[in-house]
Amino acid sequence: MNDAEEPLDGGNSNPDVVRVGDTVRRVAGRWTPAVHQLLDYLNERSYPAPRPLGFDDSGREILSFIPGRCVHPDALELIAEEEGLTRVGRLIADYHHAQQGFVPSDDAIWRDEGRDPSGSTEVLAHNDLAPWNLVAGPSGWVFIDWDLAAPGRRMWDLAWALHSFVGLWPDSPLDDAMLARHIAAFCDGAQLARSEIPKLLEVVVERTIDHAALLRRRAAEGDQHFVRLVAEGHAAAWEGGARHVEANRPVWCALLRE
Repeated sequence: MNDAEEPLDGGNSNPDVVRVGDTVRRVAGRWTPAVHQLLDYLNERSYPAPRPLGFDDSGREILSFIPGRCVHPDALELIAEEEGLTRVGRLIADYHHAQQGFVPSDDAIWRDEGRDPSGSTEVLAHNDLAPWNLVAGPSGWVFIDWDLAAPGRRMWDLAWALHSFVGLWPDSPLDDAMLARHIAAFCDGAQLARSEIPKLLEVVVERTIDHAALLRRRAAEGDQHFVRLVAEGHAAAWEGGARHVEANRPVWCALLRE
């Protein structure tokens, strides 16, 4: 094995991520043992996910490396059409089915960032199902970065994914009719009935507002990582995304009923 460390794009939640040979090393947290239990459970049920391989001498978690292209920013064409969005939705539905029956240990700890505030335990939500956490490789599509997993509503998990994969942003190049088709394609794959889409869009607004509030709250507490994110406009962008969905939800729902 090549022991050289190769920095990887680690996202905004855990930026210190490196590749060592066929493994990924990440800074561990109090939640890591519970996440590893979940990943072991998924692998036992043949759901595609990184395999936990313990910890290294520095205390970092070790995960199997998933080869392929990260959909964002390297393969956005894979989700530009309805077929790709349906495939993403199906992968998420498969996860929500696969995690059924998982019982974490009594001392399991989950992270708070992105966690559903409702207190629901309907599913163990991934909480960051997005193009930047989806790897398209030779063996299929695989979600990575499971460190935000925590109990929550299924709708909470789907809301973040819908907004992120379909791109419900004010500057979207798609017209309302196309956006409605893309929303429907994703939800069909996710096994969400068309009658439930209006509710899902409500949760999209709730989820994005909650995320913006998290960014601003942690920045106000002096966390320099979140100070940087707010300064770069991330909170304002999510707030704008929430307003856009709230304003256009009636239009999209009307188109979905046609």
